[in-house]
Amino acid sequence: YALRAHTAHNDKARSNESLETYLQTTLAGGFISIGMDLMQLTRAMLVNATKGSEVLASEARSNKSKQPDCGSASDASLPTADAFAVEGYAGLEDLPHLRARIRRVGLAGTIVFWATIILGIVSGVDYQGALHSGANAQLVRQLWYASTVLGLLLIVGVAAGAVWATSAIPRVPRSSVAWIVLVAALASTVGIYRLVVMRFSTTSLLAEGPGSLNSPGSKATFYVFHSAPEYLAVAILICLNVRRVFATGLWGDRRVRDPEPAFKACVLSLYASFSEGSTRHSGDPSWAMLVENLGISIESSRGL
Repeated sequence: YALRAHTAHNDKARSNESLETYLQTTLAGGFISIGMDLMQLTRAMLVNATKGSEVLASEARSNKSKQPDCGSASDASLPTADAFAVEGYAGLEDLPHLRARIRRVGLAGTIVFWATIILGIVSGVDYQGALHSGANAQLVRQLWYASTVLGLLLIVGVAAGAVWATSAIPRVPRSSVAWIVLVAALASTVGIYRLVVMRFSTTSLLAEGPGSLNSPGSKATFYVFHSAPEYLAVAILICLNVRRVFATGLWGDRRVRDPEPAFKACVLSLYASFSEGSTRHSGDPSWAMLVENLGISIESSRGL
């Protein structure tokens, strides 16, 4: 915005095509980046809300901080470092299948978000050509529409998923969901504004006619519906203690799947030892039967 302030007072800078390309590219991706961060926070919150007492205890034993993934050293007041603990809750039910689905949806959303960002980058690269070619201008506009629509749908989907989780996962705190919906609404405002104004075109960067978006009213509208919502969304995320509000821990949810429980690792180690010993007792049928039964037990345990 320092560059925008500079161009507002300097006609030469305002007509600088390279600077204009940079501004258009970065402005197009701001609300999408906010949406991507919001999705990661939502994923961490939902995943940790599905963890049972045993999973949290296992994470606390394996982590250097002696806290579950959703905890931190400052959470000493929480015996299990479970940010979603409910007073009087007898035990935390584990929901592994729902947790796996949340992670798959989160991974798919991340891929689509990156595709949206790439579309914005491609449109920015071609923007300078759009200043001199009607065909390029049409292509850039189509890429902008695609990027904005995808970003808007993803952000709305994140908010809708968080609202759904309040009824599907009892341990999801409504206050955290309210923050997600608020930030998503602010980011969506930017996307809607962009969809409205992208239909306008002008023959010159310095034109002030209808559709040029250079009039004082158009500039005021830009700051109200584009700049202000982005600043507010970022300010909220910076001011919130996201580690506690969304139970992100230090890094959020980085796992693709849950780690093998300790007892499974022990059984696998025993099986490896027995398999190694079977080479020394290859002629003993009782040993072979023992190894075979142990292998069957391991396969059964993997389905738990």
